[in-house]
Amino acid sequence: MMNAVREKVKQFLKEALGAKEVREEIRVIGIDNANGIWTAEAEVLERNLSLPQYQVFEKKRYIVKLTADLEVSSYKQVKKNGDREEE
Repeated sequence: MMNAVREKVKQFLKEALGAKEVREEIRVIGIDNANGIWTAEAEVLERNLSLPQYQVFEKKRYIVKLTADLEVSSYKQVKKNGDREEE
């Protein structure tokens, strides 16, 4: 089941964030299940679009919540100062 959650999170973030670059990677770094709700934390290597002529990448973290049926219910970006931003 953990592999299914990992793959679902990767696929969702790839589609939601538009990860098209070959170097843009998604790595699930933690999975938790509490009361049938799956919570996964992922680290995404995203291209910095503020410098379009350069290939500059930065790591961002996201929290993705899934139902027991592995449907994504919400996701948030974890800010550097620990705050979370819902999307």
